[in-house]
Amino acid sequence: MDNGSQLREMPYHTLAHWLPIIDCNIKFYGAHSQHVPYGWAMPEETHPGFEIILIIQGTQESVIHGYTYTVDEGSILLIPPGFRHTNECISAEGMTYFSAHFNVDDPVFTLKLLSQRSRIYAAGTEDNMKIRAVLESWMDMINTAEAYTSTDKLLMQARMFELFALLSQAADNAPESVISVAAQAPAPTALHYAGAIAEAIKQAFHAQLRSRDGNVSSVKVEQIIASFGISPGYGLQVFRKVFGHSPRAYLSNLKLQEAKMLIEQPDLSLGEIALKLGYTHLSHFSRQFKRWTGQSPLLYRNQHAKDNLKRLSH
Repeated sequence: MDNGSQLREMPYHTLAHWLPIIDCNIKFYGAHSQHVPYGWAMPEETHPGFEIILIIQGTQESVIHGYTYTVDEGSILLIPPGFRHTNECISAEGMTYFSAHFNVDDPVFTLKLLSQRSRIYAAGTEDNMKIRAVLESWMDMINTAEAYTSTDKLLMQARMFELFALLSQAADNAPESVISVAAQAPAPTALHYAGAIAEAIKQAFHAQLRSRDGNVSSVKVEQIIASFGISPGYGLQVFRKVFGHSPRAYLSNLKLQEAKMLIEQPDLSLGEIALKLGYTHLSHFSRQFKRWTGQSPLLYRNQHAKDNLKRLSH
C-alpha cells in the first residue's frame, strides 16, 4: 500500500481525540513588488486564483465588473478568481504595490471568500494590520541574488496558511456593510450547489483511491450533479461561474496532484500509478501528465529525486 493510501486509511479509535483530516492542494502563483509611475495601468484580465494587492505608497483605482473602487495607501484589495478587473495608478507621485496570486482546493474556504466578492481591507483596521504583516513577511523573502531553497519555499507556504486563516476569520466577522463588488457575483444558490458538487467530487475521488479494486475513472461528474436534483447543464453552469472552470477540470486537477504525490514515491511503478488513476495504458497516462506539466512521468520522477539529493547535500 502506498503512503498516500496509508494516511487515508488510518484506523479510527473511539476513545482517541483526533484533529480533522486536512486534504487540500495549494498553489502559489508567485508575488512581486514594484514602483510604477502615474498613469500606469494593467489591461483588463482575470486570474485562475485569488489576487491580493497591498498598496504600500500611492493610490490605485480598480475597476471590477464595471464598478470603480479607490484603494488608498496602506489598504489591501482581494480579488477572487474569475473576476474581470483593471488596475491603474492615479497618484501623481506614482505608486508602490505588492501583489500575490494563490489558490487552494478547499471548496468551503473558497466559497466563503467568494461570498465576500472583491473586498478592500482598509488601512489601519485590525484585519488589515494582521493581513499586512503576512504580506510584508513575503516581501522580506524576495531574493534577487540566489535561488530559493526548500526552506524558503516551506516558509512561504507557512505564511500562506496563516493568510488563509486570517482571510477566513475576517470573512466570518465581516459586517453587512463590508466594501464589496456585488455586480455579476454568484447568487447564494449557485454558491451552494457549486460548493456541494466540488466537495462530492473530491470525496468520490478519494473514496476510489482508497478502494483496493477501483480506480478514479469511475468518478462520474454528471451522476454527482444529478444526485443533487439538478440538471447537468445547470450544475456545469453554476460550477464554472463560481470556480472559473468546469467540474471535469477540477477532477483533472485532483488527478494531477495525486499523480505527482505517487510519482514521487520511487517504490511505485509508473504502470501501477497509471492504473490507479484510471488509465488502462501507461502511454495514455504519460501523454496526459505531459500535457499537465510539460514533463513525462519518468522525467518528473528523476527531477524530483535529483532535487532531493541537492537538498540533502545542502
